[in-house]
Amino acid sequence: MTTYTYFPNACADQIIWLTQYANKLPINGPICQITTQEITDTLFDINYYIWMLQHWHPAIQFDAREATAYKNMMINQLGYEAMDYPKPTVFVAPPTAVKPGIQKRLFSQIIRIKASINYNQAIGHDLGIIATPVGISHLPPDFCLTLELGVEHSVVRIDFNKYGHAGIWIECRRNNEDWAFLAITTLKPYKDERPLAIGYTHETREYRLRWWDKSAPHGDWSAIQKIILAL
Repeated sequence: MTTYTYFPNACADQIIWLTQYANKLPINGPICQITTQEITDTLFDINYYIWMLQHWHPAIQFDAREATAYKNMMINQLGYEAMDYPKPTVFVAPPTAVKPGIQKRLFSQIIRIKASINYNQAIGHDLGIIATPVGISHLPPDFCLTLELGVEHSVVRIDFNKYGHAGIWIECRRNNEDWAFLAITTLKPYKDERPLAIGYTHETREYRLRWWDKSAPHGDWSAIQKIILAL
């Protein structure tokens, strides 16, 4: 089975793709009957989402880890000086928020661009909207790791696309130990809610994924991705 895609799943790749689209839309949009106002609105959408990926989301994750570390220190550790709580990140001149549904608006616009009588392959390549075939039986999964604040500790969130497969087989390596089976999941995202290993104040976790179909894992391993958890 083959699927076709142009919009990447990994957050870092999305930033690259969106930046290219934003740079090329003012040039190619008018050729394909996209109005000046719609181009302006789309650039606001893209600018806001890139800011979220590059600045807001990482900062919120960092603040959550700092808050958890401070909470655990205050209840568990001895100290001789009072320590004030860590202050949350302050964003300088953040972009104006936009309405939810950025991807839906963007994909609708791309459909109309491709339906334009003036659309051609050169414009498609310039905007990065020519879908490439992905043989899902052969290519390994791609995924994105983020940290979320859980009830008692940070949680690793794994976002992925199944591309028509039944599920994902996940393995994890903690602190450079041996790889170990973590989970089979048919739902996304998957959340690794395990606490830190006993005796550790921080932990490096590496993840790799394979496809899971017909009750068995198969295919090549994904690229390894790493994330660090701390008290």
